[in-house]
Amino acid sequence: MNSLDKVRFVVPEGANIDALLAQRPLAPFDPAVIEFIERLGKALMASPQARRHPELVALGFWARGANIKRMKDRFDAQYPDALRLARGLAFHIAPSNVDTIFVYSLLLSMLAGNVNLVRMSSRAAQQSDLLNDILKQVVEAASARLRGIIGIVRYEHDQSITDAFSRHCDVRVVWGGDGTVELIRKSPLSPGGTELTFPNKYSLAVVDAKAWLANENKTPVARDFVNDSLWFGQMACSSPRALVWRGSADDIAAASTDFWHHVEAGAREANLGWEDAGAVAKLLAEQDNAVSVHASVVPLETNFISVVRCPIALLGEPNGTGGGFFREFHVAALEELGASARRNWQTVASFGVPKGDWQAFLLNAQPQGIDRIVPFGHALNFNAIWDGIDFLTSLTRIVVIDAPQD
Repeated sequence: MNSLDKVRFVVPEGANIDALLAQRPLAPFDPAVIEFIERLGKALMASPQARRHPELVALGFWARGANIKRMKDRFDAQYPDALRLARGLAFHIAPSNVDTIFVYSLLLSMLAGNVNLVRMSSRAAQQSDLLNDILKQVVEAASARLRGIIGIVRYEHDQSITDAFSRHCDVRVVWGGDGTVELIRKSPLSPGGTELTFPNKYSLAVVDAKAWLANENKTPVARDFVNDSLWFGQMACSSPRALVWRGSADDIAAASTDFWHHVEAGAREANLGWEDAGAVAKLLAEQDNAVSVHASVVPLETNFISVVRCPIALLGEPNGTGGGFFREFHVAALEELGASARRNWQTVASFGVPKGDWQAFLLNAQPQGIDRIVPFGHALNFNAIWDGIDFLTSLTRIVVIDAPQD
């Protein structure tokens, strides 16, 4: 049996690999693609089931026409004297920890004009199945030409299949941990193929103590932090797993206690479906940090979140517990972050630190990592620039036409 016979199309139903590979790409920002994305966004926003999942609402909001126009305007302005064309076939490897990432990857590649083959994780969550159902309805209502550039598939790990798809593709987009990237790289690309990889990332929050103490409306800020951190079990690459306070020792002591009690209340209110195993994991993490690195445990009323205060030397070390476990650190100034920053730092969720302070820090410290700095409530918002990569630029090729005008 041909190994490709093991590939199952999820969307569109009844499609086949040969037909997908034979498709020609579209021009970037083809009107039919823009209409398709808007229709998907409206379908998500109109679904009562989808509206119960904030990540699906965020996707629906991202897919609105105004956002697509902003992306197109920036795209058109980048190389006004050149022609932008699709790369051809894009092969996407979707992650298992964030259900919506594969759709953002697909939609941006469609805007770039590419034909798309998406391998979904076999570990589907409820949100993933719901998203697939809505996506399937919108795809089936689209033209045959548009349906032809979309192939969402599932197959169990089989390197021969990944080898075949990798040889055919013009660009490979790999989402997942370091192990996933290393595994997929065993499948060689064609000599002209290129690759975008999104391996393990670590994110944190930075809060100015004086700004927190001066804020008179703390509840919504804490709620935004909960949404940034705890959706996806704190396992999204952009979910903060540590919090750094900036300020004097006295201000930080007052702000920290107040902040975590507000966050604890927000976590309780969020009703995220806490599990006993998660509570045990956080308790063990608390004890391990207290013994191994002499961390102090922040006393809280419940186990919805757990917080340990650690020496600043540990800031660069990843915390893999998740589920509401945070390490807390204290600095007098942003400059102290420079020695701790690692290449795998992605998002900083910031409160009370002015943009100018961040710009000065980045220019002076030149940290290897930190790809984005966003306000509380925006850590999980997907953007066409992610991990320092401009999707629409990377998924297209730039053709220079140096010829006389007619």
